[in-house]
Amino acid sequence: MEAKYKLLMAEKPSVAQDIAVVIGATKRYKGYFEGNGYRVTWAVGHLVGLAEPDAYGFVSQDEMYGDKSQVAYDELPLIPDEFKLVVLEPTKDQFQIVKNLIHSPDVNEIINCGDMGAEGHILQWLIREKAGCNKKVWRFCATSMTEEAIRHAMANLRPEEEFANIIKGEFCKKKADWIMGMSMSRVESIKYHTGINVGRVQSPTLYFVVKRYLEVQKFKVTNYYGMTTDLLEGFSVLWSKDVDGIFSEAAKDSENRVLDKVTVEAKCRNIEAERVGTVLEVEKKKRGLDRPQLYDITELQRDANRRFGYTAALTLATAQALYETQKVLSYPRTDSRYITTDLKEYLPYRIKAIGTVGAKYQEVVEKILSFGLNIDKKIFDDSKVTDHHALIVTERIENFDMNSMKPTDKEYSDGVTEESMRNILDLVLCRMLVAMCKPYVYEQTAVTVKFGDTTFSASGKKPIDFGWTAIQNSLLGKEWGEEEPEEELGQIFPELQNGQSVSVKTCRVVSKKTTPPKLHTEATLLTAMENAGATVEGGAILKGKGIGTQATRAEIIKKLFDSGYCEAQQKGKTNYIIPTAKGLTIIRVLPPELYSPKITADWETKIAKIVEGKMTECEFMDEFCSFIHAKVQEVKAAETGITFKRERQVYGKCPFCGGEVYRYQAKGEKKIKFYCGEKSCPFSIDTDNPTVSTWTGKKLTEKQCLQIVIKKFIILDCRKKGKEGTYKGKFSPIKKQVGDKVFTNLICELVKPSTTKNRLN
Repeated sequence: MEAKYKLLMAEKPSVAQDIAVVIGATKRYKGYFEGNGYRVTWAVGHLVGLAEPDAYGFVSQDEMYGDKSQVAYDELPLIPDEFKLVVLEPTKDQFQIVKNLIHSPDVNEIINCGDMGAEGHILQWLIREKAGCNKKVWRFCATSMTEEAIRHAMANLRPEEEFANIIKGEFCKKKADWIMGMSMSRVESIKYHTGINVGRVQSPTLYFVVKRYLEVQKFKVTNYYGMTTDLLEGFSVLWSKDVDGIFSEAAKDSENRVLDKVTVEAKCRNIEAERVGTVLEVEKKKRGLDRPQLYDITELQRDANRRFGYTAALTLATAQALYETQKVLSYPRTDSRYITTDLKEYLPYRIKAIGTVGAKYQEVVEKILSFGLNIDKKIFDDSKVTDHHALIVTERIENFDMNSMKPTDKEYSDGVTEESMRNILDLVLCRMLVAMCKPYVYEQTAVTVKFGDTTFSASGKKPIDFGWTAIQNSLLGKEWGEEEPEEELGQIFPELQNGQSVSVKTCRVVSKKTTPPKLHTEATLLTAMENAGATVEGGAILKGKGIGTQATRAEIIKKLFDSGYCEAQQKGKTNYIIPTAKGLTIIRVLPPELYSPKITADWETKIAKIVEGKMTECEFMDEFCSFIHAKVQEVKAAETGITFKRERQVYGKCPFCGGEVYRYQAKGEKKIKFYCGEKSCPFSIDTDNPTVSTWTGKKLTEKQCLQIVIKKFIILDCRKKGKEGTYKGKFSPIKKQVGDKVFTNLICELVKPSTTKNRLN
């Protein structure tokens, strides 16, 4: 049969629909569009992944802690001779549709419309590889889904072979991630008898949290002293460190901060006695502070965390909802803060449309348009857009009612609320408007004044044009975050000349303290992940990328909490991140190379060589496998003496056997249980005890459970059957056997009035 169709494969349904509309594939079928000689289908997230260990004959994940734990330990590292691809269960139906379309006799060639980034290339290749595609493949190259961009990409298809080396490099990365994660997680988990997840991105992220936490714990406050001199001419100058060497070394620390208050007080008295100083230099410069760029997802996550306390995962889920169900936001999982030039003509209309959303925006839009939109290379740059452009609103924003948004049940389950949708959309709208504004322009004055052998300085800013800062303050209120020192903002200087004499009014000591670094928040942790390359040798290749991706960082941080490696510590309105005891111990037992961002830098350097044809896949994998062999043996041979077992608090003696009683509460559950630590003893009492609920109509409290442990009974008010009123009942634990199972039961006995004086409260 003569082929009639070209099959376009997109990464997600929304992109497939955008393309289908432009190329005329208007008929909708299950899993694809068709028309005008085209079929357009899509992936739904990942359709294909790498097989689990048992597919290669290794011990399965479920069996590695049981009778086969020694076998699992001995077979490490896990390095398959050849990796197997598997269809992922949640998306198997869509994979089958794609596979059938690939092999349809009506289709003679494939057009890969996946995202343009490296991850987009490999995801589409995995699907085609698993489906057994042997047809000609072309590459659709577009970074936005405007009609013009789609038509241009369709008119300029490129052979898929041009991207073969990118795919080779990314497949090496996926195989290495699998080997490292499976091998190192298993060797650590089996050796230390606890679940330990090791990952190229997760482990360094945990290390960032641990490192900052330890820095704060070890920090010692240092008191030091500076000086401020008020002048009769109407301004003040400051002195903070001894850079001129006027004080003895014994009075200073290694950073030239003076620690002896008496010495500084003496210097103040000398300056006041001299009464006159000389202006060494007056420097005035006109400076500009450009407006912030459009959002990528990481910057949006940072601002949402600072302003609303939202987790990175919640911000991503909310942005996804605004994209998928509300359709007012562009694709959120983007790492670019630029727009492609094909969108340039549409931008003024989008800005005008924002003005229709509400009075808050209308006034600002009118003001910005009257000044003229500041559209330059900080907004548009095709070379800095790979997969997707910056976050902007779609054409549906016109007359959009922000109060009409309702999350779906799935979105609610992800934590998305009406409020989070309004707040995240508001941030994007405000950032779009601010990004169109002119710079903040000010005059900066720097003054240095010498009193004898001591040089003081001062600086101040005089606004000339508030530019974008006025718009941002109008939209969001005063800028959140760190404030500039007041003396650098508000001080206005008289007319001064070099060499001019000035008169001392007062000179006084300023007491200061060193401050510890702040614990990480999700906002600062995202920044640390993004800037990870700056901390390691050879990390320049990670500039602008960091570790993880825009799409995965939120999930990685969430996993640290879900795995029990980190927890939140609230101070005021801010949620800081601290490591748990387990998180701290994991970093102690891991080889340092595994929690350093350097491993990602090294991989990216080698993958770049694969892309350039200067390194082969075999060379990469051989070097990596040698590294993993060495790290596995290092862990096996290490005699750390470290244990993950914690001393449990004992709450009393068991009423049955006299053993130690412990407390247990599952994460996220309200029920609290007290149980005997002796395995053969059945004693256990919890707050949901059905006997107590039946007799009293209430649940036990934690305190009441503990009373049963300590006193071996408790007296409670019981309800009279069919009558009003209550009576006293004494509840005591007994052993009860049903079949072969022995468990704890409570019996209730009537308490005579004379004994109620002994009632426990």
